[in-house]
Amino acid sequence: MTVTDVKALAEALTNAVGPENVMHETAGYSIDGAVPSIVVLPKSIESLSSAMAAASEFGAATAPWGGGTRMALGNTIQRLDVVADLSGLDRVVQHTPGDLTVTVEAGVTLARLQETLREHSQFLGLDPPLPQRATVGGTLATAVSGPAKWQYMSPRDVVIGMKVVSADGTVTKSGGQVVKNVSGYDMSRLHVGGLGTLGIIVEVSFKLTPTPRREATLLASYPSTTDCLKASLEIFGSQVVPLGMATLDSAANERAGVASVDDARLLAVRLAGRPMTLDRQLRDSTAICRDAGAAAVERLDDDAAASLWRRVSDFGWDERTAPTIGCRASLVPSALPEVVADLEQIGTSLGLTPAIVCHPAHGTVLAHWFAQDGSVGTGGLTAMLSAAGDSVRGAAGHMVIDRCPAEVKAGLDVFGDAGDSLPIMKSLKEQYDPGNLLNPGRYAGRI
Repeated sequence: MTVTDVKALAEALTNAVGPENVMHETAGYSIDGAVPSIVVLPKSIESLSSAMAAASEFGAATAPWGGGTRMALGNTIQRLDVVADLSGLDRVVQHTPGDLTVTVEAGVTLARLQETLREHSQFLGLDPPLPQRATVGGTLATAVSGPAKWQYMSPRDVVIGMKVVSADGTVTKSGGQVVKNVSGYDMSRLHVGGLGTLGIIVEVSFKLTPTPRREATLLASYPSTTDCLKASLEIFGSQVVPLGMATLDSAANERAGVASVDDARLLAVRLAGRPMTLDRQLRDSTAICRDAGAAAVERLDDDAAASLWRRVSDFGWDERTAPTIGCRASLVPSALPEVVADLEQIGTSLGLTPAIVCHPAHGTVLAHWFAQDGSVGTGGLTAMLSAAGDSVRGAAGHMVIDRCPAEVKAGLDVFGDAGDSLPIMKSLKEQYDPGNLLNPGRYAGRI
């Protein structure tokens, strides 16, 4: 908390968004234990702009809030006066099915947007955790993706235009509402993954994808993680082009409840295409899975397949599977077996149970550790994270800590070493937010 005259700040924010859109009961908006004095719920971009201008005059530190699904991500916030809840900015502004584009406000949930697009046999190629709550703005600010990232690209790649509100209330626009925009640097890419530290995303234009004709999922079980990952990498190197792939070790399978097979490592392969193409990919994938030693291979369709992928994507973020520690590593796919073998051993001496999910096609490892009794100390958790980071860096990868206790987070940078890019990041922060008012300290390098 940095604003001394909270009453005057509240009056200014009330004038900006109206008394019905200001909250003083703010405990539900805590960020790593920091609780804001005021929450504003603007119902338009203009009212948010006015609110940010008012907060800026008071030097109030402000954090944007979407669905609240990924607030555990980021370094410890240095100070917090105001939270801007964007759930009221939830309009589908324009959908042009013939151009495969849509423009939406940032508070629209992914589930609602996909439902709207499904009526026109289209979808947005993002599959973040908890889509019923996750908003467009929050998904982009955290650069969250899921198993479909390999086929449908990263969040940056589907954005064609964006509106952003700066710390002082200025509204800026980049890109447009069509896929082909004028040449030049795409400023919207600065804000995707920026955690709201350079500006608050308020409106986005996306390019869309037609819904596949047919779709099916293969689920193979293995007695060892090595065989499971081997099969996934062989599919990755074959003529098969999945929409997504995921592996789960036995602990992840047990916690997520994906398959009722004891002590099994699972490989899920999501396939789609025209009928003959799909049938060929199913045959080829089944053969690869069996040759790699699968104990069983089954096909899932429709609701069963959708349920599987939802459990995989949500793992580690829903209340039932939220871990004590959660990390995300990016590697070349060939490095997965060695790193996963290391991560499965790290933390066990402290009484932590690892549960690991991989997306082999884009080299992502999601490692989770669960404390049995909550008694592991800060020092032990910090040492465990250091060992995990060493293993990932040893394979030329990069690791981000998605979730950990606040007392552990206070002593480290969850984004790891930013290297030579840190001075550039600091320069951008000084340019776009010279007062250091937006999510201060939460991004890489504590900027």
